[in-house]
Amino acid sequence: MKKLNYNLNIINKKYYIDSRDVKEGSIFICLKGINNDGHKFINFVLKNFKKTIVIGEKNSKYIKNYKKNKRVILCTSTRKFIKDLAKIKRLVLNERFFIGITGSSGKTSLKEILYSILRKYDTTYKSQKSFNNDIGLPFTLINQNKASKYNIYELGMNKLGEIDNLSRILKPNLGVITNIGEAHLGKLGSINNIAKAKSEIIKNITRNGTIILNKDCKFYEKLKKISKLNKLKILSFGHDERATISYEVLELNMIKIKLRSRQFKLKLNYMSLNNIKNILVCFLILDCLNLNINLAKNIFRTIKSIRGRGNVVKFKKKILIVDDSYNSNPISLKNSIFEFHNFKTKKNKILVLGDMFELGKFSNTKHIEVGKYLKKFKFNRVYLIGQKSKQTYNQIKSTFWCKYYENINDFSKQFENVLMENSIIMFKASNGVGLNTLLNKKIYKC
Repeated sequence: MKKLNYNLNIINKKYYIDSRDVKEGSIFICLKGINNDGHKFINFVLKNFKKTIVIGEKNSKYIKNYKKNKRVILCTSTRKFIKDLAKIKRLVLNERFFIGITGSSGKTSLKEILYSILRKYDTTYKSQKSFNNDIGLPFTLINQNKASKYNIYELGMNKLGEIDNLSRILKPNLGVITNIGEAHLGKLGSINNIAKAKSEIIKNITRNGTIILNKDCKFYEKLKKISKLNKLKILSFGHDERATISYEVLELNMIKIKLRSRQFKLKLNYMSLNNIKNILVCFLILDCLNLNINLAKNIFRTIKSIRGRGNVVKFKKKILIVDDSYNSNPISLKNSIFEFHNFKTKKNKILVLGDMFELGKFSNTKHIEVGKYLKKFKFNRVYLIGQKSKQTYNQIKSTFWCKYYENINDFSKQFENVLMENSIIMFKASNGVGLNTLLNKKIYKC
């Protein structure tokens, strides 16, 4: 049985876990998942790629015919192999700067925006797609190139301990907790447990490192206390003027930013309501890295927001669509409602909201809570979609003009009636509602 040798040669190889992606001279890792087992494809890889190495588990029922093959290396667990190799890769890249992003919402958007900015200053790498779990993050890390000065990783979780495990592998020099909200509430049982889970990144930030916290978050003081105990530099962002960086929405595409003693206006070609705070975090990171923020101001004017994550689309002559249809949870929804209400415009403001998922037994309570929050504001029209959103509808139906639809199919039949002339319409829902798919057909024509 061949033993694994974690030398620079194996560390610098290209790795694959999908046999369809394998390239000559790479390493194929056989992962056993819920629906498939990579060990089934050993023969395919060996036959088609003569210089490719296969790493498999010695106890797999598919491995017995390949134990004597010189290109097959055996281990106890391929999952453990990936994690162990990732730890070594991180040590090899110790001189590089690593950024770890976690939070209940906004992780992917922040990663993408920050990548677009930092790559203009120096070589930058980001975790791929939404590879943010116990396989995705270490797998991305082992494939990272050595040249990148700045490296941005997203850390996700479904239970306590996962952020701890991921951040121990990543060892970020700088960590960001975007917010603490009710996403995964059904799995973790309480908002306090969610806060505890997200805070796990703090203890694994490198010595003399930096943590960036949301000043508007009700857990800010608790997170700040933990950060102080870990002797981290603490930076903050939010509406709160006491934050290191704060903001005010002036118009749909204009915000005023205060960074310590500096104030400036930032005009954008788009406005992503949930991405305002991501912009603030980017400025904080640039400031932390002693990079010229004036360059970033120009870059922000050219960045396009990600479809479905708060981007604004001009539709027909006098209609603007704020497309935030990819995801929704109580905190991101409230933030969007707040910002949408507060910017100045002469256009009609219309809300189209769908169910929020992954709330478990708290689902009814949180949809009622959103309804009560909506009553604080004034909108020209509100449309609600989904069985759970009936709870929201019941809260506001006597307050202002609104309509309720049980499902996306019923709503789609009335879609054209929603498009009131001279309006700004914000669409927001969890992806499973189907608003994202509907807008792709109706607005983007794809």
